[in-house]
Amino acid sequence: MFSFLKNSKTNSLSITVNEFLKIKDIRQDFLYTTDGFIFTYIQVFPQNTRLKTHNEQSLIALNLAREFSIETESFSIYLTNRPVDVSKMTDYQAELMQRETNTQIQGLLQKRIEGLNMLSNTGIALEEEIYIKIWEKDKDGAEDNLNARKNRLASELLNAGFKTKFLTEKELQQLCDSFTNPDTTTENSQDYYHLRN
Repeated sequence: MFSFLKNSKTNSLSITVNEFLKIKDIRQDFLYTTDGFIFTYIQVFPQNTRLKTHNEQSLIALNLAREFSIETESFSIYLTNRPVDVSKMTDYQAELMQRETNTQIQGLLQKRIEGLNMLSNTGIALEEEIYIKIWEKDKDGAEDNLNARKNRLASELLNAGFKTKFLTEKELQQLCDSFTNPDTTTENSQDYYHLRN
């Protein structure tokens, strides 16, 4: 997810996770690696294409193809599923049920709570997250080049109908956590400051 493949001669049993991931530093929305690269990520908010007609789906694909046809530099897409915390929704339904006097509505609310609990317990409640990763060799002006490219990609995606956002430093740390520990929540984050020289 973060950098290029480890040298095949390296004994994978003798390296730490940080050495494997090659994370040297995280500053603002840039991830610096020990092998001399800088990465940055654009979060793309997905659309539910199942709610769209076949023609609308085709139009989305054509718009994306048109907008990205001018891209000549490499990029990659990272998809992840993050568990959704349904506890607040469950608590809200329980609160509604306590205030409700109609037994039929209470029964419906109880079924909703049971359904939410089932989603939570089975791990089905997942939220898909999409990121575009771009990178450049760590050299003078690399951050400026990545910022310019990131802005251009975000504009292309917006033209194709997709909202985006640039990750903050904390969000980038959380993305690292979601890669190393898929069960992590958006509130949990490792502190990567200790990696700085």
